[in-house]
Amino acid sequence: MNSFTRSLTALDDDALRRLITARPDAFFPAPPQIASLATRLALPGSIARALRRLTAPDLALLERLADAGAEFDPYDAAGEAAEGKLDNLRAHALVFGGDDELRIAPGVLSAVPAGWRVTDPVPDNVDDLIAEISAPERKVLETLATNGGVGTTKAAAPDADPSTPVATLIAKGLLVRVDSSTVRLPRPVRDVLRGHPPRTFPMTQPSAPDIDQDRVDTAATTQGLDAVRQLRQLITLLLAEPVALNKDGSVGVRARTNLSKELGFDPALLITIGESAGLIGRGNVEDADVLAATKDALTWLDATLPDQWAILLTGWAASPWRTDKDEKLLSPEMHSPDARGARLTILRQHGDPDRLFYFAPLPASQLPPSFIDTVIEEARFVGALDATPAASTPLTALLDTSDIAAATRSLVPAPVDTLIAQADMTVLAPGPLEPEMGAFLESIAELESPGMASVWRITDASVRRGLDSGLTADEIHAWLDDHVMGEVPQGIAFLIDDTARTHGSIRAGAAMSYLRSADPALITTAAEKLSGIIRPLAPTVAVSQLPLPKLMDALRKAGLQPTAEDETGAQLNMAPEPALVPATPSHLPRPTAVTDEQADQIIARLRSEVPGTHPAPAPAGDTIEVLRAAARGRRQVTLGYVDKNGRGQTLTALPLSVSAGQVDAHVAATDAVVRIALPRITKVVMA
Repeated sequence: MNSFTRSLTALDDDALRRLITARPDAFFPAPPQIASLATRLALPGSIARALRRLTAPDLALLERLADAGAEFDPYDAAGEAAEGKLDNLRAHALVFGGDDELRIAPGVLSAVPAGWRVTDPVPDNVDDLIAEISAPERKVLETLATNGGVGTTKAAAPDADPSTPVATLIAKGLLVRVDSSTVRLPRPVRDVLRGHPPRTFPMTQPSAPDIDQDRVDTAATTQGLDAVRQLRQLITLLLAEPVALNKDGSVGVRARTNLSKELGFDPALLITIGESAGLIGRGNVEDADVLAATKDALTWLDATLPDQWAILLTGWAASPWRTDKDEKLLSPEMHSPDARGARLTILRQHGDPDRLFYFAPLPASQLPPSFIDTVIEEARFVGALDATPAASTPLTALLDTSDIAAATRSLVPAPVDTLIAQADMTVLAPGPLEPEMGAFLESIAELESPGMASVWRITDASVRRGLDSGLTADEIHAWLDDHVMGEVPQGIAFLIDDTARTHGSIRAGAAMSYLRSADPALITTAAEKLSGIIRPLAPTVAVSQLPLPKLMDALRKAGLQPTAEDETGAQLNMAPEPALVPATPSHLPRPTAVTDEQADQIIARLRSEVPGTHPAPAPAGDTIEVLRAAARGRRQVTLGYVDKNGRGQTLTALPLSVSAGQVDAHVAATDAVVRIALPRITKVVMA
């Protein structure tokens, strides 16, 4: 039983419970014994998840312990323990032992990204220094940046030729001398090489700003409901006419531009949200791959405003699409499932960069600045954050995995059913509108000022749009009379009547199809514009071989305003049945969690182990881990291995690198570097 396993055996129930809470992935399924738990806690994936939960001070302390050699020898950390600085590292089993003989747990330093340090200072004028370096110096930096950040070279010695690229870079502060034969690329320098601003990580917790939650929620609700309105417009448009896709399933630039013109806004973000929420999908309709609405979209359109907002917000948070990339919409290059976890990391810190780099330095350091900025901007658009930025109540519910719909219902005011019409041709909605009422108003008016209290303007074009959708002037008048407080202003009534007077003067029916109008000039105009498609039979009647829907479309494209009728002359609604595609919703990643009852069962199982009945197996990664630790700490090891002739050999050497199933080691006795395949190694002992 190694020392790390013994330290786990010595944990009391409270300490074990904290460990289960901090690293639940190591306890599913429940480990049968402490030795198995020790092996799981040393797995690279489990350690990497634990490191991502550490704060900047936690990582800085871990780096100080590593620099002091705590990976190999006990370290007196009584001072740090007295200040409570070790609590988080202990809770995650990343260190073990008494306060005066502390050790770093096996595998921890191997899980830290190569060359990454939270305490690396930013060199003065680092951008200018990198811009002025020579080509050989740049090649050294780029080689280190792509190969882990640590390199071995004789030019690192203090007495080496100062004119070499390595020595020059050390003098400029762009490289760090680890020892006489090793250099390291500082993290801020690597950031600049990648085109990112050098990042610093605060060592003191940022102060929490004073938040007026009511003000935050009011602003977020206003923006969230406007996002709902835009998504409703997008889905309604797709129900009327799906959008053809490129061969790779992406939305073409021309299709996106056309959608933007019709909607009056860029729908890119809403398309990704709708696809993630299962409201918009991609499928085959009439032998063509299209972007279209789904059956779930019809249900969403009928839902209440709070439920619509909750679904939109969840769909955005679970979206696997990265809109910060300059790629074709919904292309494979935009798809990134990891974006969901990264987005939640940013949201947990309310989009505050100081909080983000303090509480989540390791995951934050791996996020491009453009992604962080885009997430914050999108969060404001969907009503997750306000302009501060501060978290809205629905976002807090989402992060806590509680009822998001209940949170949105508590914020969205009761819908209004009374409008205020004004003489300047505007209509004021003093509160949010039910989806059905909002859809009718959208069909006859243009939105001029969005918000929970919105302003709409009735124009000739907007009334004509409503008439084109199948409404009559009488129906519009009746709807306004039912919903407008007081009398409808005469200007609005006259505009509706004037627009309707010329609308539908030309009538279409099926013959294959026919045209009729009391005005012979309209028949003549239609025949001239659609020559070869329409054939006049009389001054007021013409026929066509086109089916009625296609004839209606051709007449509208020619600038005419037809309405359809049946054989009795009754007006028909020619809206086609919507083409629907299957939904492919995304889901938020669910973190592993352990209930109190499960924790009690796990502890009881570990305590029931009878000493000696289950000999602890040697962890499979011990050999590799010892070699990696020796390479990091520049410590010699005694290697036992089998040579190519099958004979056992022993040598004392300094491991230089461990990768690709082999170890490169420097043998001081012969001043040579040997390469040994890892499967041939039989034992490794620190010299």
